[in-house]
Amino acid sequence: MATTTRVTTTRGARGSRRARNLIVALAASVSLVAAGCGGDSSDEDTSSTAKAAGCQAGSESGKRTLKGTFLGDVEVPATPQKIVAGWLVGNQLIDLGVPLAGLLYDYKQNATQEELDKVKDLPTVGSIADGLSAEKTLSLKPDLVVTSIRKDVIETLAVEKLKGKVPVAAFDIKEPADVWRNYTKVADAVGCGDKVAADLKRLDADLTQVGTANKDAISKLGTVAYVEGSAVPGSFQIATSKALTYERLTKAGLTYFGGADPNPERYNQAISLELTSKLEPANVIFYEADFDGKPTKRTQELLDKPTFKNLPAVKAGNLFPYPAPYAYTITAADKQVDAIESAVKAAKPTTP
Repeated sequence: MATTTRVTTTRGARGSRRARNLIVALAASVSLVAAGCGGDSSDEDTSSTAKAAGCQAGSESGKRTLKGTFLGDVEVPATPQKIVAGWLVGNQLIDLGVPLAGLLYDYKQNATQEELDKVKDLPTVGSIADGLSAEKTLSLKPDLVVTSIRKDVIETLAVEKLKGKVPVAAFDIKEPADVWRNYTKVADAVGCGDKVAADLKRLDADLTQVGTANKDAISKLGTVAYVEGSAVPGSFQIATSKALTYERLTKAGLTYFGGADPNPERYNQAISLELTSKLEPANVIFYEADFDGKPTKRTQELLDKPTFKNLPAVKAGNLFPYPAPYAYTITAADKQVDAIESAVKAAKPTTP
């Protein structure tokens, strides 16, 4: 088994970031309270600041219009109370704490145990493999269905059967990273737009702070790469500039290695195991891990390959977990920031 380094962020660094996060959260709370104190309310609220239960105490009646969804403009409750989570949004909605009535089964693939526990008593309404059951979804009497969507799975997700019977907020994706980029839209659909906007602002600040606080160490680290196993025999995958992993690593001040396609078609790039040496220029390698920092099954198979073990970064002990790269929640993103910072502090420089 390849040697991996699993370290924790120092108490001081973690504490200072948590303190800064608290200040941001308090500031956001003050803004929300102030916003709720003035003026008369309207039954037809089209503002993105309407809050669902879980984002703000209390409730707001009436409806508002979501513009530019996959199904066009959609009228939704200002404060939805029975939400069904469709494809690739379940974890986000659990993370937001909004009231759920049911979920598509796929949320379990990238959920923490805490998230699983929160919704263990809720019914599922199908899976992406077998399709979303319109009948079961409607039997839950939801006031909103939220889902990612792609043209090739329109029928699978039964949006045409649901449309007209329940508001459906569907958001188009082409690549996995689009699920994250749609997060603000998903949050707005359930009345949590302000909360997520504040979270994203804080997340960007945290990533930037990693680079700022560790500037000297990073300047000596050389380049980094991200890898994961593959279902295709004889190959593995690396992140390209279209990947969310690439975006977060570089936003934290790290320099991504030059072995990836400079003009990629997708977020990942398949590499033959025979060309594992392509990773040799990288002084630090991050690998796909679960929430606990353990390699996924497919990636463990890659880490166990003799050719991978012989890479300079691996032999130097500069192999680090990148937790939950396909969990598109603030909780997962915070874990990734911590993992990046821990790796920066523990990695050996290219030169003493």
